Amino acid sequence: MSLESLYQKITEFGSQISERAQTKSVCQQGCSRCCYVDLSVFEIEANAITNWFQNLPSDQQAKLKEQWKKPTLIKENFFQQNTSACPFLKEESCTIYEVRPLICRSQGLPLTFKLDQSWMQDLCPLNIDMQPELEKKDWLNLDLLNTILAHLELLDAQKNERPRQRLRDLQAKLISI
Repeated sequence: MSLESLYQKITEFGSQISERAQTKSVCQQGCSRCCYVDLSVFEIEANAITNWFQNLPSDQQAKLKEQWKKPTLIKENFFQQNTSACPFLKEESCTIYEVRPLICRSQGLPLTFKLDQSWMQDLCPLNIDMQPELEKKDWLNLDLLNTILAHLELLDAQKNERPRQRLRDLQAKLISI
């Protein structure tokens, strides 16, 4: 499995839930409540973003660099904390949407994960009306997803450990290209 195929499977999963659910997800362009966090990604995803950026025409690169140099907004997140937006969020829109990391692709989806030996469920508070309609198969296993991503990272790094990258550091790197 490749990173691209993993991304495609997440997209398909989200589409299937949207088709089955009568209550529709509120996740759409302009809704950026989940983007007010400080995220890090594995090197494999940072490299995918970098490669995407480097393959853009130079005028598009210049336009993005100018957008990225603008101050990052600070807003209240779901935890009632004032925090900075993701550095790639500009004018409430993701500037790297095409190659956004897995953590961003899974936002808004019904997630399940294990915490202290108990299975937990997480759903965006804005999508909570969907919860009664969801069946067990509609919950994305975040632990499994992260295990697959970690395995892809390990394969990509040829079994050499590499640290995750803060998106702010990646953005600074791209601006300097």
